[in-house]
Amino acid sequence: MRSTVLTSVLLAGMVVGSAAAATATTAVRDEAPRVAVGPGASLVLTTQWLSNGNTKAAILNCDPTNGSTHADPQAACDALKGVNADFAALPDTNRPCTYNYDPVVVTVKGDWYGEYVTYREQFSNQCVAIVSSNDVFGF
Repeated sequence: MRSTVLTSVLLAGMVVGSAAAATATTAVRDEAPRVAVGPGASLVLTTQWLSNGNTKAAILNCDPTNGSTHADPQAACDALKGVNADFAALPDTNRPCTYNYDPVVVTVKGDWYGEYVTYREQFSNQCVAIVSSNDVFGF
């Protein structure tokens, strides 16, 4: 448990430090062998507003969800399991969003059942990021 929390804190620092990098959409699976953090998954999710640089982050642990700071870790884990952590494949919830332009960049780094995953995408506002990710970025 302690190593999971420490790893999550270290990952959060890496994510926040690299959040201002390029805004291209990417989903990368690192081929290098990695040691799993635990029996499930442990991810650090961030949202950064490009207008002012404000950033918020959440820890998402799956199987078990203990230690998660995500608002609904079980729903987020279930959504990600449905697409095997392919964030670009998460279904849209089809809820309406306002048309205000306040761009955000969302990022993910961490362990998904023994596989290291990263993801980065820019959305026109936070609502669009949440709706487009089946609420995974609704933390």
